Amino acid sequence: MIEDTLQRYARQDVPPSRLQAADVLVEARRRNRRRTRLTGAVAGAATVLAAFGGVAVVRAVVTAPIAAAGAGCTVVQLEIPGGTSGGVVASGIDPSGRYVIGKTGARDAPRAVLWTDGIPAVLREAFTPQAVNASGVIAGFTGPDRHGGEAQQRPVVHDGTRLVQLPLPDGATGGAAYAVNGHGDVLGTAVRADGSPIAVRWRTGGTAAIVTTVAGASGLGLTDDGVAVGFDLPNPHPLRWAADGVTTALPVPRGAESATAAAAAGDWAVGDATLPPTGSKDDLTAEAAVRWNLRTGAVELIPGVGGHRVSASGTVAGTTGTGAPALWHGGRIFTLPLPPGAAQFNVTLSGITADGHGLAGGVEISAGPIATSGPNGDPVVSDRTVPVLWHGC
Repeated sequence: MIEDTLQRYARQDVPPSRLQAADVLVEARRRNRRRTRLTGAVAGAATVLAAFGGVAVVRAVVTAPIAAAGAGCTVVQLEIPGGTSGGVVASGIDPSGRYVIGKTGARDAPRAVLWTDGIPAVLREAFTPQAVNASGVIAGFTGPDRHGGEAQQRPVVHDGTRLVQLPLPDGATGGAAYAVNGHGDVLGTAVRADGSPIAVRWRTGGTAAIVTTVAGASGLGLTDDGVAVGFDLPNPHPLRWAADGVTTALPVPRGAESATAAAAAGDWAVGDATLPPTGSKDDLTAEAAVRWNLRTGAVELIPGVGGHRVSASGTVAGTTGTGAPALWHGGRIFTLPLPPGAAQFNVTLSGITADGHGLAGGVEISAGPIATSGPNGDPVVSDRTVPVLWHGC
């Protein structure tokens, strides 16, 4: 019976439809590793249970204490701009909190939304926004907003007045920009015809140009000091590199089998860890973040919450194993409030301010009217998804 149950959980693959493109890549790698390890652990779990009279072996990793965020932490729904079709999700926030980006529409024709001091506007050009800096420069990509559509995507920046396509390295067929720092430098990932990735750093001041490339790696996070983070493939391992493109492996923390670096700000980088399998169905939903200090090289494992974003102050944002949005700081996990009617399992956290107190994302409302009507084709988010901000957390 236990073997059948574990095999059934190992085969599950819930599509992370509300995640940003960069998060989809990280999540897909993590789910594949979990399925592989859980399937391989089934026979071992049965052996352990038999040998020890049915007593299962428990992973020796302690989850940080979890509590609800304080009363000062509030959630508000962003205004949905007129003329949108279907749901809308906030996909990033600048370090100051003034600019929030989002997306709506169909996956094959996504539309970008920009909120400036809370006032929304649908940008004229069709593209998927991924990151925004304090000057309002947006990094993202044109083409389909779907995992597997990388060859049809093109990296772009929106400089406040126009959309600028970024050059691809030789041999690349497509790509996407995932991060932009305070200087307007951009980091992303290009793909070759064989599907292999190339991390790319662009300079966008003046004529857009490639600064460096890292073959076999995905570029996902970029600090104002110019430190880039990501991971290499096909066996993911977290990496960092400077403008010269020389890579350094980031350490995997004790208690984790592997890790990926997904975001960076200030002296910090963050990502997700894969924990050793226990043979339990909970292996598929176990969350653990990794936080690196890019200045000192220190690394720490944070069980209980995923490492989706990090603030310049070192606060980690992610979701718990039950899907609740949460922050980690001071050695504790704090779950964030949800608006009325929101479903806990349908929440996205996609950006955090420099001080760690403001966040952007989206929630799916299970009850009540929604002002927009669904687009034709496959939508980027469900028509019940609304953009939200958390303040004072």
